[in-house]
Amino acid sequence: MDLQWGVEVYQFVRDRQDELRDERHPEGHDDYVRAWRDAHDLHQCYADAVSGGDFDEARRLLAELTDMADLWSGHPEYPVRPVSAAAAHARASKNP
Repeated sequence: MDLQWGVEVYQFVRDRQDELRDERHPEGHDDYVRAWRDAHDLHQCYADAVSGGDFDEARRLLAELTDMADLWSGHPEYPVRPVSAAAAHARASKNP
């Protein structure tokens, strides 16, 4: 778990929400505010969980934030989940 990954997913979601807000202005404002708060709260709770060492909770929160991002999975800036060094090593040793 690292804080930077949560920031990248959150920023992606926030940018897409801003685009939706602009497309739906002014009638989409309340939906935008609600979605923005939901994403912001998830990101803050994720950061708190990582900082506090509660990695199970951090994984759960990051999964929720990633679910939000999945609405735009075809977007060219969609964040690609980083591969841990251990996972990359294990994959490389299976496929020499």
